[in-house]
Amino acid sequence: MKIAIIDDDQNDREYLITYIKNYGQNHPFPFSIDTFSSGELFLKNSMYNEYSIIFVDIYMEGIDGVEIAHTIHSSNKDCLIIFFTSSQDDMWRAIKTHACFDYLLKTSVTEQNINDVLDSALKRLHKYDGTLDFIAGKKNFSLNFSQLQYLFSKDKYTVFTFSDNKQLQCRITFSSIAEQLHEKEPFLSCNRGIILNMNYVCQANNEVFIMQDGKHLPLRRKDCNELLKKYQDYQFKKLNEEVI
Repeated sequence: MKIAIIDDDQNDREYLITYIKNYGQNHPFPFSIDTFSSGELFLKNSMYNEYSIIFVDIYMEGIDGVEIAHTIHSSNKDCLIIFFTSSQDDMWRAIKTHACFDYLLKTSVTEQNINDVLDSALKRLHKYDGTLDFIAGKKNFSLNFSQLQYLFSKDKYTVFTFSDNKQLQCRITFSSIAEQLHEKEPFLSCNRGIILNMNYVCQANNEVFIMQDGKHLPLRRKDCNELLKKYQDYQFKKLNEEVI
């Protein structure tokens, strides 16, 4: 899981890092923290879909925290944004972004406050989405299930295609990733070395699934009827849930 801290105050960044690391020691899960001293640096040097949780100060020179939240939310609606600031004056402005998961005041925040908000954030992430967590090349990755369009094996690498059609190639065995996604909706293994997210299928026939980005993913010939039935059953299930 990737966490970002965007704050122009170095002391605030450092004690927030300490609190998060302390939390991680008592709640084992793979995570990494990236820090940015301004909104401009964050927007210039990061991919929004990498982060599951972002702590952001509102009052910064240049691009402020609310503007950053708007930008993040436009491309990564699953990211949980926690405003971490020195005044309550902009609380409603933050809430109106529809991206505010929580709002913490620097003047009164305690380590327990950080523990509580991280507890809530992890529950939200795993209840409504879930993440694919792994380590590749000594780097921690946490990819939101809902943003994965499809993935495939390529030599000794696994290539991930996201909802925005961008790709990420990691040196990790496809089998280790497939094990985490085994029989987990909405994922479907349509052929050897290929797993797709059924929410991003635009068309399907006896030969291929056509994905949002136009990619044609082949079906296993011997299992094509079973695969199509799984896809159709999933779509009917979704339709019934929407009606209810």
